[in-house]
Amino acid sequence: MTPTPSPKSTLWQNLFLLLLREAIATLQGIIHLLSKAMEQLQGMATQQGITPEQLNPERSWVNRGAALWWQGMGWVQQRLPAHLQQRYNRTTLTGIAIALLFIVLWLHPLSWFQAPAPPAAKATQHPQASVLVPPRPAPTPTAATPPPLPPPMPKPTPIPTPSAVAIAPASAVSDSLTVRQQLLAICDRYSNALDPTLTLTPSEQRLELMLANGWYDLSPAKQDQLAQSLWQTAHDLGYQTVMIMDTEGHLLVRDPVVGDNAIVVRRKLI
Repeated sequence: MTPTPSPKSTLWQNLFLLLLREAIATLQGIIHLLSKAMEQLQGMATQQGITPEQLNPERSWVNRGAALWWQGMGWVQQRLPAHLQQRYNRTTLTGIAIALLFIVLWLHPLSWFQAPAPPAAKATQHPQASVLVPPRPAPTPTAATPPPLPPPMPKPTPIPTPSAVAIAPASAVSDSLTVRQQLLAICDRYSNALDPTLTLTPSEQRLELMLANGWYDLSPAKQDQLAQSLWQTAHDLGYQTVMIMDTEGHLLVRDPVVGDNAIVVRRKLI
């Protein structure tokens, strides 16, 4: 008596037949398309006057590279131990090399070749008048409180004295004096001989501070602390560029290129 095939085996046979038929049809279609493409390329070569010898596949760089690769895999196989030469043939070694290449590309994506993002455009700022704040007056032994500030003159007359004269509007001078008072309080914590002179340029967000030679009497640790305190306070008040110099115009402290710590560039009086 002939056994009756199970429904599962019949379903698998039908599915296998369908997959095999579609795979053969797909490969035939690919071969047909490649044949058409090869005929068109050969026709173009004929029109350009290229001889068939010049189109010989053996002269192709791809075939030459494949031949060199195959020879290289044979050289690697010969260097393996005797019990591994049969197990790892040229085809297996080629598959291992391709797998390693994919792993390297996956671990290290080609992000180095991406173009850097364009820098953000800076907002256009309207120029404003610079503000020059006079230095601190010499302290008097009998004065218990600082003397009151004189009222701003509408048209001050410049006087050639060592002390700088304020030439900005009253509101700007008031703000500048507020900045100066905060910076003077920081300087007084380290030495009363610093006698700072302050120059502000609000339009460029720039602050220039001139310190007396008392700076050179401070220890390196106090110089670093004073520079960082002045720099951080100026930035908190809205000034992006901070320049700290001595009375001869030598740069003492500058803005950092990277990070949030001021850079001391001159510690000793040479």
